[in-house]
Amino acid sequence: MDNKVRRIGILAPPGNVAMERELPLFLPPGVVMNHNRLSRPGNAISRESLLAMAESLDRAAYDLAQAHPEIIVYGCTSGSFLEGVGKEARLAERITRLTGIPAVTTSTAVVEALRAHGARRIFLVTPYPDAVNEHEIAFCRHHGFEVVALESFRCPVSEDIRAISSDQVAELALGNAEAIGNCDAIFISCTNLLTMDRIETIEARSGRPVVTSNQASLWAALARMGAPMRDVRAGSLFQRAAARAA
Repeated sequence: MDNKVRRIGILAPPGNVAMERELPLFLPPGVVMNHNRLSRPGNAISRESLLAMAESLDRAAYDLAQAHPEIIVYGCTSGSFLEGVGKEARLAERITRLTGIPAVTTSTAVVEALRAHGARRIFLVTPYPDAVNEHEIAFCRHHGFEVVALESFRCPVSEDIRAISSDQVAELALGNAEAIGNCDAIFISCTNLLTMDRIETIEARSGRPVVTSNQASLWAALARMGAPMRDVRAGSLFQRAAARAA
């Protein structure tokens, strides 16, 4: 074994256990993930708590940069869209200014992924309370996506999100066949929500492409690295990318 590998750096909330659990299972050969945690006051799923993570960004990004990743992902969906509509890329720009390493936020990755599918009308699944859901709907609307319907676990704290299984996510998403039939895609939000091992099942049963926060984050990182995606079995988003590269 040696360290001649390509690296993705991940900055995630302190209570996030999903990214480092599921992302490594879908990495192409020769690509690894290095992870660092941000800091926040408490575990509430609230605008104030999530935005406070930015106060720890410089230190966390500087330390992560010492692993020399090719790309750094700010791995929090709500933490990157809650700053305000149209501002979701600012944290990535800050990381790059500090480290000299290209960066992307999960929110930016999600927008790019939905556009790659040509989606305009989406079915939204989240674990957030409604106060955060309202911000996400506004974020989607700003980028040209109509949220036709919403289903949410409405979790008040991070621990409640990480208690949700990917089977429960699939069940919640697929329990809305009529609404999904009126949409172009399903978007499952939150990097602390396990989803990736159920994406292909949800796509097959719903007949619609699925974008999830972790899936989109990985896809955007690999695309920026120019890394191969043909063997990544995490939905049609990667199949489209592999077909374009062929």
